[in-house]
Amino acid sequence: MKLIANIVPFPTDAQSCPFFCALASALLPAHEFTEDTPFYCARKASPCMECGNCGGGNLKKHHAALYHDYQTVSGVSFGWAWPEDSSEYHTIPGAGPNWRWPDEFVGFLMDFTGLAWRRLEKGEGKEEVAQAIAASVDAGFPVLLKLGSGPDWHVVTGYDGEILYGLDSHAHYDSSVRPQVRPDRYTEGGLFVLSEWYGAFEGAILIEGRRKPSATLSDVLRRVIAVLEHPAHARLETELYRRIERINADNANETAHWLNEIAGFPIEARYHAAEAFTSGKSETYGLLRMTGRDDVRSALGRIFFSYIADNRDETHGALWKVWAQLGVGPETGYAVPQNAGELVMRPETQAELRRLFAFVFKNDRDVLATLKEALALGA
Repeated sequence: MKLIANIVPFPTDAQSCPFFCALASALLPAHEFTEDTPFYCARKASPCMECGNCGGGNLKKHHAALYHDYQTVSGVSFGWAWPEDSSEYHTIPGAGPNWRWPDEFVGFLMDFTGLAWRRLEKGEGKEEVAQAIAASVDAGFPVLLKLGSGPDWHVVTGYDGEILYGLDSHAHYDSSVRPQVRPDRYTEGGLFVLSEWYGAFEGAILIEGRRKPSATLSDVLRRVIAVLEHPAHARLETELYRRIERINADNANETAHWLNEIAGFPIEARYHAAEAFTSGKSETYGLLRMTGRDDVRSALGRIFFSYIADNRDETHGALWKVWAQLGVGPETGYAVPQNAGELVMRPETQAELRRLFAFVFKNDRDVLATLKEALALGA
């Protein structure tokens, strides 16, 4: 049996995307992170002092920081839905139910992180796939494994012959969630043990070694700018105000559910974007570390305050207030309550929803302008 050490189960934070969870877990050993790898805390503007406010454990904190950065670098943090979801408002090229995390998308992330990689395709023989996975694990690199047609990804961190060990989301999410591919069992350490995996094999991403990162900050900014300039933003804004204006007794409940769905993605995604644009003093995390220019750092640093800031109409806070207008919160499991239709029928609720969502769209426009400013400065 062969197992890779320093593996972090996911999710570790507000992390809803299995792909980026799996990627962050794989990157930790790929870049030789351990619990002794120092963690820079942007909130305290200092190396971690183990204050306990974020749950402790350096690897867990490193995982959260990697998730912030890679979801943001990809542009996904600036859209309105996960790439593989059904949505009329996708901002990532090719996104939708047939999305398969294509080579260009994965390749950009690997250029950013500095790793060589290749993909194993569905249809390759079981023996060839098993040998390639074993060789990757032997070299100390976890394998991102796609099984079944759902959104979940597995991170293979060990093997014993053709039996695979590793991480999936199901040991750590709500027990009501059931995987498409059931493991034989989970170890005491939370690793799946999976023998019947090949029948559901859809593909894998293999890390083949470290290399110098080749994606620049300008490359990242251009990618995010393209997402924020996508016409889906304007279409959604128009449709949202139209729906609020036309709320009536027949469609109130349906509209409340739709508004909750629209609010649910950016309240998390823009939070990750904000965290990725925090202090550039870290040598490991955050996009501000990619430039030595103070004017670029100053411009990009404003993004944090558009998306997260106490006592402001920043996106995160505005969307929490949207949830409050819909009667949604932790006490409802972030689901729409039975009286949501009644709530959105109220004129004062409709006015407040328009006001709050206006801040959400304005903040995206402000961030777009900031990114263009930083790019023009020579980021």
